[in-house]
This record gives sequence, structure tokens and C-alpha cells, in this order.
Amino acid sequence: MKVAIPVTNGFVDGPGEGLEVMIYQLEGDKFTLVEKYENPALRATAARGLHMLKSALDKGVNAVIVSEIGPPGVRLLKGKAKIYLAPGLKVEEALEKLLKKELSETDKPTHDEHHHHTHDDY
Repeated sequence: MKVAIPVTNGFVDGPGEGLEVMIYQLEGDKFTLVEKYENPALRATAARGLHMLKSALDKGVNAVIVSEIGPPGVRLLKGKAKIYLAPGLKVEEALEKLLKKELSETDKPTHDEHHHHTHDDY
């Protein structure tokens, strides 16, 4: 299994927030870092998480571990990659839990669509 994880300071983050993306190869009871790169979401202005998720799919991952995910991300990954949730976990903890089948898999968003416009209250 090839897994992508958005990471900030060693912790699993959201696809639109992680400072970097780490891609691991899982075989048996071992995980190996195969690639690390700056999260393309950091340069995006809208639907930021999608930029990270698309970059991971382009690199052949079949799973992601995230702290949260919105509806666009779930739609993008449907039928392409499994989504595992690991909020508050360090990367190594999340990978160990995945190997032990202790991470929860989801096909639902953890939050609604993000709208970045303001409403004036009068």
C-alpha cells in the first residue's frame, strides 16, 4: 500500500493545511518513507486540500491519512484511494495504527464545504 500524509511538525494534518506531504510504502509490518515534498495546497487560493490530494494520486497512492477532510476531497478520492482519519496523531503513530488496522476508515467528510466569503451584519 502506498500512503500519502499531509504533515505539520511531525503530526498528521489536513490536506489543505499540512506544510509538507510524505508518501510511505507499507509492506508487511514495515513502513518506508519514499518521498517528501512541499504541500502544493500552500500556494493555492481555493479548494486547497484538492491540490494536495491530486498530487498524491498523481504519485500513485492508494490511501491517505488525514486529520480531517471536506466534501470535495471525499468526492475526489472516491473509488481511487482509501481515507483514514488520524487527528492529533504523530505520523509514526498513525502508520503503526494503520498497520495494526486500528485507524478508522471513512467515506464521509469530517466537515462541510468551506466558504471563504463574509456576510455583513447590519
